[in-house]
Amino acid sequence: MQTINSIEKELVPMRQTLENHPMYELLREVNDVKVFMEYHVFAVWDFMSLLKALQQNLTCTQVPWIPAPDAELSRFVNDIVMGEESDINEKGVPRSHFEMYLEAMEELGADIHPVNHFIEALQNGTPVNDVIKTHIPWTEAQNFVAYTFEIIETGELHQIAAAFTFGREDIIPDMFEGIIERSGMGADQNKFLYYL
Repeated sequence: MQTINSIEKELVPMRQTLENHPMYELLREVNDVKVFMEYHVFAVWDFMSLLKALQQNLTCTQVPWIPAPDAELSRFVNDIVMGEESDINEKGVPRSHFEMYLEAMEELGADIHPVNHFIEALQNGTPVNDVIKTHIPWTEAQNFVAYTFEIIETGELHQIAAAFTFGREDIIPDMFEGIIERSGMGADQNKFLYYL
């Protein structure tokens, strides 16, 4: 626990920089959030890839099944996977968080065609690095997702866990709180607010 506390302490300046990023000041209206989501949806998707990399390394996802080295850690990761892959949406219907994000994008009128084409290419067997280059329309989003996959492809569990925990899970809730406050989102954005 002491190691995690020291890591969190060391990350405070970077976290403050992220929390005060000038981009958030640009998200003043729902339309601004819509454009943000069109980029950010790829980070929502690659978050799931980080999680699945953790699951592959810390649990058994193969046949024949063999016991995981640490059942407690296996349960912890599988609990996260269960919530991320099959949570309950605002209507009580099982959905992945990714699917809930897409539904929220549709509710706001955001363009989901790029991410849908991205997913279709993956489903058709196109290698992920090729899909990143050809199906993500924005260089910034391409670079972000490519970096995530560089981390995943190292196979280094500590790097994958750090990207998942400190790079995503720990900072995203604060980011969205500020977005909601500044953009004046309300009941008309029920799916997005429920997702958060």
